[in-house]
Amino acid sequence: MSNSLSEQSSLGSVCEEVRPSFLRARDPSVDRCFRPRPDRQVRLFDEIQEEGQTDYNSDADVSSSSEDVSTALSEASNDTTTDSNAALVYLRLKPVTNISTSYTITPKGNVLTVGPSNDASSTSNNKNKMEQHYSFSAVFESNVKQDEVYRICIAPRIENQTDSFTVLTYGTSGSGKTFTLLGTPNHPGIVPRAVENIFRMNASNIYPQPALKLEKGTACILDDDALAREEHMRQTLLESCVGMNADHELLEKTIKAEHDFQTIVQDEVSVFIWISFVEIYNELVFDLLSPPSQHSKLSQQMAPQPRKSLKVATNDGKVFIQGLTSVYVKSCSESLKLLHWGLQHVSYASTSINSNSSRSHCIFFIDVIKYYSSGVVVDTSYKFCDLAGSERLSKTRNIGSRLTEAKGINTSLMTLGRCLDAANNNKKLKTKSQVIPVRESKLTMLLQAALLGKEKLTMIVNVTPTDLFYEENMNVLRFSAIAKNITFKQPVKPVNKSRYSFVVEKAKSAAEEIIFLRSEVERLTSEMQYRLLEQERLLRQELVGSFEQKLAEKQKDYELTLKRELQIQQRIHDTQIESLKRQYENKIEDLREQYEEEEIERKRRTLE
Repeated sequence: MSNSLSEQSSLGSVCEEVRPSFLRARDPSVDRCFRPRPDRQVRLFDEIQEEGQTDYNSDADVSSSSEDVSTALSEASNDTTTDSNAALVYLRLKPVTNISTSYTITPKGNVLTVGPSNDASSTSNNKNKMEQHYSFSAVFESNVKQDEVYRICIAPRIENQTDSFTVLTYGTSGSGKTFTLLGTPNHPGIVPRAVENIFRMNASNIYPQPALKLEKGTACILDDDALAREEHMRQTLLESCVGMNADHELLEKTIKAEHDFQTIVQDEVSVFIWISFVEIYNELVFDLLSPPSQHSKLSQQMAPQPRKSLKVATNDGKVFIQGLTSVYVKSCSESLKLLHWGLQHVSYASTSINSNSSRSHCIFFIDVIKYYSSGVVVDTSYKFCDLAGSERLSKTRNIGSRLTEAKGINTSLMTLGRCLDAANNNKKLKTKSQVIPVRESKLTMLLQAALLGKEKLTMIVNVTPTDLFYEENMNVLRFSAIAKNITFKQPVKPVNKSRYSFVVEKAKSAAEEIIFLRSEVERLTSEMQYRLLEQERLLRQELVGSFEQKLAEKQKDYELTLKRELQIQQRIHDTQIESLKRQYENKIEDLREQYEEEEIERKRRTLE
């Protein structure tokens, strides 16, 4: 009994010892029921947002540990195989005279370390005064050449051939975005190299006529009239590019010297390549390849006419621009000529930062359509977007129309950032996904396929590593960090595991067979229509040729007959002239004799 009392007293003392109070708080590792808490780590500062902080800073890929380093620049070409659904973001530093010590690259080559600004006049907050690390798929230093950028960023996407992708060049004004995308005749950018790569791969299968085209996002076979119109428009545009041959020859020569693109031989496939070029200026979409007309040439001599903006529409989830000029091209030189011709219509202006600053977003489209002998049509779209540089009024000092343009540029870039932020948040959410606001800007509407995960996304960020652009570069790096974190979700197909699944599978197979048979009927019908149109065209050519030949023969016969008739009429005329001449000569002779007789008779009378 004494032992039990001692045990109870000891238990009571223990309970008194462990009972929580204000003076003796409970151990944080023990809950209310005195059970150990699970050993899990929680980042308490993830949900805290500083006052005045924008959405661009909330999900920035900023870390100070070395675990965020992925691959070096030499291994960056294999980055596409790590996660096929992830966006690829590359950083390129612009060559400058005095590189700031605030920007350093880690030895592994894909992390940029940004320290505090050395500029005493910088207005950056306390957060920017800490050292921050930004990871990328690869970081290109200022001495990296254009061909190396293309081999790592674009070549793996082009050689895949089946996936559509979108390329964005982003950065501050004057950071080298246009140089990276387009380059110069001596240093071609990624667009001329991609065009040469595409034509070199499909050189043996390019169809000689524009018989297949994307209409409202769907491949359609063109009839004879539409085909003739496309050929006429193509010839008209190429005739407008006279005088640009030297630049294109130098471009092609430089690309062939730096790359060894291989031709892929494919049997029973026809390739159709179409290009388009647009710009988004003050939230209006303009066609840069609109063919010039005789009326427009005459009107421009008197007074320049305002350009007509185009409307962005959707068809079964596919975005297209109504009335956009799409040109069929047969070679790389034709594509580059039309690209440079379209660049002459882009809106440029001078600011205090860049003497030749682009005032609009430009998108160059390359649509590759492959028609197989089995009737399957595969279309692949490549979009190369040159985003206008983000600007600060304190640096550019824009006024008037330049200020209006800057507002439109910054608004569209902010909408693009919100779309990327929403796509990044959808990766984290396990419940209902956040709506991506792609319809709030013309830029995001045209790029919605990449923003919604239907196409691959590649971004090349350009930064000027100087203290003067420190704050602008920090915004650009935070923007790119959001894109680097994006991994698009693939739709999950539900699987029926009930005991009636075999019935569903049979019905599904029957439905698939019906769909296949319908598509086969449509394919055969379209193929038969195409063959009939081709035979009709050949018969027309044959009939016209035979008719022209017979007409020429008849004309020759008529000419010989007329010649003979002319000769006969000439002889008859000469004979009649001779007979009349003899007749009148005889009359003249008779009249002369009569006159002489009368004269003799008169003289005789006078003598008498």
